[in-house]
Amino acid sequence: MKKVVYSVTRVGKFENSKMTGFGFINETDLIALYKGKDGKRHRRVYEDCLRTCYKTNKPNEYKGSFYEIRECEFEKNGSYETREIEVNYYIWYKLVD
Repeated sequence: MKKVVYSVTRVGKFENSKMTGFGFINETDLIALYKGKDGKRHRRVYEDCLRTCYKTNKPNEYKGSFYEIRECEFEKNGSYETREIEVNYYIWYKLVD
């Protein structure tokens, strides 16, 4: 695994959220380490996201975008309905020596 500085932006219809920090990459995944609002350390794995990233003009710097399908439950008329939604992300990372 290689150490990286990363930035992940979740793109939404109404609001974009950005997360930055230090993390790790392996052949296909980005492992993001961050501190949550509760002050605890968390880890999030963005699976198979590095296949869409490409090298920029700067050394050891990569960026790209990817999406994932998530299942969410919505309440409708007193019952719950499960839907699949698409979540889009923009990823930037730089390898740290």
